[in-house]
Amino acid sequence: MVDLVIWSGGYDSTLILDRLCSSHEKTVWAFSLVWDMVNELKIKQEEKARSRYLKYAKKKGYEFCHNTIKVGSNMGAPSEGLPQALAWLCYVLPYLPQESRLYFGYHRGDDFWRYRHQAEQIIKQACTLGDRSTELMYPLELQSKCEIVEECGERGIPDSCMWACECPVKKGKKILPCGTCQPCITLKLARYEKVLRRDA
Repeated sequence: MVDLVIWSGGYDSTLILDRLCSSHEKTVWAFSLVWDMVNELKIKQEEKARSRYLKYAKKKGYEFCHNTIKVGSNMGAPSEGLPQALAWLCYVLPYLPQESRLYFGYHRGDDFWRYRHQAEQIIKQACTLGDRSTELMYPLELQSKCEIVEECGERGIPDSCMWACECPVKKGKKILPCGTCQPCITLKLARYEKVLRRDA
């Protein structure tokens, strides 16, 4: 049985990967998907974050197999539903081993839960066609973003190993979070909540 993490380089998926690697008891794979319809600066920052985490993991003595799937496309995706989740599923499923646990980093506040049933049906049907046995795992489903950020800090994962912004901006030689996209706002609120909890 292989534990396989869908790893973007954000707080959620990186936390799951770190948890699994630190156990030293399981075979862990991580898949990252890069497709050219996404903001180019976001792609670069996520790649940098993953690269930093790989160096961090090596120092910690963690071992896992990481693969990046690059997708070229001139087609846009609809804004409704979960086009990103569907893309993850379509491109990762062919690479799944015979038996696996597939880990998604969806937390309590994500839109995914509105479409969970449909997404799971797609995965199960695809696994049947590919003669795969796959168990779906959502270890963060009951956790808030604040709790996730807090645990990342407690585990000692540097913030530089994770990226959250959908629309980064370039200022001189630096690439910075825009501060206004949904992931940026969610992360800001999580950090504010963390401070309030600490001072309460």
